[in-house]
Amino acid sequence: MATKRTSDTADSKTTVGLLGVNNSLAYRVHEIEKHFHNRERWIGISGDQSGTDWSDSVSDATMIPPFVAISGDDTYGADDDDEAKIIGTSDLPLITGMVKADIHEIFVTAASNTTIFWLRVVYGSGTMADAITAEQYSEYPVLADAAAGGSIAVVTDIMMPRITAGTDKIWIQAKNTTDDATISFYVGLHEYAG
Repeated sequence: MATKRTSDTADSKTTVGLLGVNNSLAYRVHEIEKHFHNRERWIGISGDQSGTDWSDSVSDATMIPPFVAISGDDTYGADDDDEAKIIGTSDLPLITGMVKADIHEIFVTAASNTTIFWLRVVYGSGTMADAITAEQYSEYPVLADAAAGGSIAVVTDIMMPRITAGTDKIWIQAKNTTDDATISFYVGLHEYAG
């Protein structure tokens, strides 16, 4: 009589999650799970945006203002302070013990122009210019609705790699066919333990 052989399968392995073996199946499945079933925090612009403190959590303040990005003339805004400074090195973690984060969603509240805006989410540990040169960014089109007062009235998904809390920064730039067009928004983010 032949001996029945059993083999290890993904179903028989314990998932140790993000702190497990990088790029293992368990690691990747747990990362996807945490991205879609995670605690989300929404942030807006801090009162002074000085130094490395660029954002405030909506849950920590009473009605904080949205971020604002300013476009160039059919190009991403390149004047001083055209970009919205989203995450500075002092802004994370929002949840104690979390060491990684990503922006998950954006909610546009107003826009000065109701033509397509392109938003560029830039991330990195150096300057914004260095991150752009290294192609550390994602781009998204959004169209403001004139009937809704410039809001798009929906939450738009954002995809980007996770950043390291306390080290990496995030900026958002805007591009529109009109120079100095403005777009105002809040962002939702997820934080991770590893």
